[in-house]
Amino acid sequence: MKMFSNDSPHIVWARVRNGMLAVWNGKEEILFRHAYGRIVGISYKFDEWNGTEFEIVLVHLIHDGERWILSMRTDSQYFRTMCNYLVTAGADGVLGEPLRFAPTMSEKAGKKYSALYVGHGDKFIRAYYRAGSPGLPEPVTAQIGGRTVYDFTPQVEFYKAFLARHFSPGWGDTEAKPTLADAFTAAPLEDPDDLPF
Repeated sequence: MKMFSNDSPHIVWARVRNGMLAVWNGKEEILFRHAYGRIVGISYKFDEWNGTEFEIVLVHLIHDGERWILSMRTDSQYFRTMCNYLVTAGADGVLGEPLRFAPTMSEKAGKKYSALYVGHGDKFIRAYYRAGSPGLPEPVTAQIGGRTVYDFTPQVEFYKAFLARHFSPGWGDTEAKPTLADAFTAAPLEDPDDLPF
């Protein structure tokens, strides 16, 4: 189902924020709960707001001839959760098929929680990595002013490497499906003779 009935080859830019997909149509912001499409490319750019520079990921989608770009900060929970679900999509062999992207945000005890769920068919994909799962780098923690602060840079770099193995930058070849070769190669062992069997 097309979100816009327009035959022009324009690109719909949707910014992930506040649990929605926000599209500016030139007059007002239109909010969507989800977007559909096959990922045909991933690219990155740097942006700046009030003197703070940050990196944005651009997820290039095609669905029913429409081109969409979902944009979000790479240091956001949206990016990390989306990538976690995409790892599962790769393991399930559906990474090159149309997917549904649905951001959400909730608040508990004054703290906001966000996620970008990924679905295939009529079901959402389960997270590949869970708390304490091996393979996902741990965030770096620091104590600042009596508070624990988390730096998720190791996870962001891990997920960016995963995306780079599967998608070309930009629109790429819109007919090609991503390759899943070497998707889940194990980390090299320090000493191959040190195996438990």
